[in-house]
Amino acid sequence: MKRKFAIILACIMVVGVLGGCGNSFDASAYLKALLDNSYKNDSSQLVSMKIATAEEAAEIYEEGLDAEVKEIASAAGSLSAEQEEEYKKVFADVLAGAKYTVGDAEKQDDGSYVVTVTYEQMNVFEPAMVSYMDAVIAQSTEWQNAALNGEAVPSDDEMMDWIITTLKDSIAESLKSVTYDEPQTATVKISIVNNVWTPSTSDLANLEEVFFDLDDASAALQ
Repeated sequence: MKRKFAIILACIMVVGVLGGCGNSFDASAYLKALLDNSYKNDSSQLVSMKIATAEEAAEIYEEGLDAEVKEIASAAGSLSAEQEEEYKKVFADVLAGAKYTVGDAEKQDDGSYVVTVTYEQMNVFEPAMVSYMDAVIAQSTEWQNAALNGEAVPSDDEMMDWIITTLKDSIAESLKSVTYDEPQTATVKISIVNNVWTPSTSDLANLEEVFFDLDDASAALQ
């Protein structure tokens, strides 16, 4: 179960709309547009650069949240419509809290660009997991004692509902007192693939890892 929760807390994959290539391509602005839409739900730059319409940008953002909720649902067996919406709101709040600044782009000899991103890692999942595990241990002990005393205990479905709600509440509570680490930098390479400017998938995935305290959260579940 611990491994399962570590997996479902992986951050949403950044989804990038690929813009057409041209002589005046601004790699920094392009990356900022992608990140702002994916993390902040801000499509203004994406739309102004004519990379996507407002409707397309909103769909990309919602698909990211849906993918995260799908992971929760897969681990839990199913989620009610209400639970799905509650989780989407929590994850939207987490993403919105990401702190990053897109810096200059350096053109490479092969025509690609390397863009520097300065970020401050958000400490939200590790404290949430500590609180969550404390709650799980306390509640499990209470249920075990009740069973030993011949008292009624919740059904499996009721226990799963409690787990789903407690995990969500732990993350939401952690958001109220978020701290950030000192600024660090990462880079994203953007190159032309099939005649469109395409950010490196592995570099975007790395941003997901460093923007949030996922490693510390996983360690807290050990």
